[in-house]
Amino acid sequence: MVELNNELFCNLGDRSVDGYFIFNYSTESFSYLNKSLGNIWELSTDELMADPKLLLNSVHHEDLTHAKACYKECIEDDGEHKYEFRLQFPEREKYVRVSVFPITEGEVKFLVGTVEDITVMRHNQIHIEQINARKNITLEVLAHDLKEPLGMIKLIASSMKEGVAQTGDERMINSLTFIQDMCERNLLLVRSMVNKEFLKSSVVEISKERADLVWELRDVVRFYKRSKLGKMKHIKFTCAAEHIYLRLDSMKFLQVINNLISNSIKFTADYGNINIHAEEYESTVLITVADDGIGIPEELQAGLFNHLPETLRPGLKGEESGGFGMGIIKAIVDLHQGKIWFESKTGAGTTFYIELPK
Repeated sequence: MVELNNELFCNLGDRSVDGYFIFNYSTESFSYLNKSLGNIWELSTDELMADPKLLLNSVHHEDLTHAKACYKECIEDDGEHKYEFRLQFPEREKYVRVSVFPITEGEVKFLVGTVEDITVMRHNQIHIEQINARKNITLEVLAHDLKEPLGMIKLIASSMKEGVAQTGDERMINSLTFIQDMCERNLLLVRSMVNKEFLKSSVVEISKERADLVWELRDVVRFYKRSKLGKMKHIKFTCAAEHIYLRLDSMKFLQVINNLISNSIKFTADYGNINIHAEEYESTVLITVADDGIGIPEELQAGLFNHLPETLRPGLKGEESGGFGMGIIKAIVDLHQGKIWFESKTGAGTTFYIELPK
């Protein structure tokens, strides 16, 4: 191990905006820390050198158990670790990322690492995830809301064309044919946009970050309830806890939830019920999306996650199926080391279960 007073190392720490530290686990004291670490915690280096436990006082109360578990893991495991948690200050909070490398010298164990203030990056990421989730929901709502008026316009144009055909007015007939074609094309365009967005969001690579699942699910359900779809269905979210934290690729996982809700809407009659529930267990989290719709016929259930064409069927109002949604949903859940299954009975509704590790 490099001597703690090494000039090059100290110069690097003094010039960096990131926090640098060497913590002696045996004596539970800092052998070295730079000024930037104190700046991130808004404490002086002298205060932290004198009492390292002051660090815990600024950890957000919702993340305190998580931070203590991270420390315990570093002590018990000699591998490199990266963690994220929040610091709480009056009327504001910070996000920090800590990289820790355990090093043992003889009987002494050191925790060596860096601390980054990632508040701006995380706020931007959360904002982007919100925009992306709402964009996908908006596309789904748009596809549903446009289908009915465009279908009606197409039907009226077809009826008018039959009447005009008797007059022989070619110009009027051509105009009505144009209206029919435009309606059909736009219906296909909107559905194609929804399908392509879901495909793009399911690229096999995922990037998991610690997220509050309850907050994310509430936001999705809130958006649906404000839409026209929410007025035609009773959509409800319940959870036994105020917060459930786990590591997720929020953008991709929320698209899974969005697709399951969208499917429930397609196969549930107007004013039917769609319930989303999250339950936290010791090492897992269980999310359910249940409806009291028409259910999945038994002969279609076996191939539901396998892209089989015979499992495709239109919704109650003729909504089309892209034919790949369920297969991609399972792939995304698998990439989160989770499990997905369902129970369904014709005429009695369907419940999808997603189990994720904490």
